[in-house]
Amino acid sequence: MPTSRTVAALTVAGLMLVAACSDDEPTTSPTPPSFTFASTTSTTTVPDTTVPGDDSSTVPETTVPPTPPPTDATTTTTEPLSTQELILRGDGLGSARFGAAPQGVVEYVTSVLGGNTGDTGWVDPFAFADCGAGGAATKARRVDWGVLSLLFSDASTYAIDREHFIGYEYGRVGEIGDEPVGLHTPGDVGLGSRVIDLFAEFPEASVNEGDEDVGIPPNYYVSDVFYGLLTGTADDDFVTVIFGGYGCGE
Repeated sequence: MPTSRTVAALTVAGLMLVAACSDDEPTTSPTPPSFTFASTTSTTTVPDTTVPGDDSSTVPETTVPPTPPPTDATTTTTEPLSTQELILRGDGLGSARFGAAPQGVVEYVTSVLGGNTGDTGWVDPFAFADCGAGGAATKARRVDWGVLSLLFSDASTYAIDREHFIGYEYGRVGEIGDEPVGLHTPGDVGLGSRVIDLFAEFPEASVNEGDEDVGIPPNYYVSDVFYGLLTGTADDDFVTVIFGGYGCGE
């Protein structure tokens, strides 16, 4: 169970990042292609064969039945590539793991979602939030795809003195339904999931009512690398923001 100080620090950091995010137009997720398999048939004819000196050994002409052709089929899915690929995890986003080099991570997410909607470039670690990593970091970067933000720094618990992927934020308070829509955890928890659904996948999770007086909304905590914001703490309240990794502000 996190202390109130820990939850407050994580949540305030999330709020700082939420407030700083771009309102640029999001990019539409690419549609997976369809594949059609053509039908084929085959016929093999075995000729008459006679064994010398034995007329009874004549083998009649035999036709091998054609192999039944495969059924024409088109492979389709109603689930966008983004929701199949970019699974929200405590150790990364889809195939991108925390600690990985920024270029590869950005190229990977771009291959799924298309061009980003915002990129701060490498800036002072306090330019958009507290990304200083206790004074160890000298620079930070945030790249946005709509309401999905990836965070990079040159110092975190994953690595020191090299640029790397440190965390992600999915969702903005009051903006559920904005692109990219439908990203979720392995157990299908995403933006709009109920608190009861959160506990079904993460029974060890805890929820906190927050503190309106200091601007801390209701929140949940699964681990140091997976937590987020809620509309409230009742079973039917829902998730509004999901954080993964050791993000800015810690």
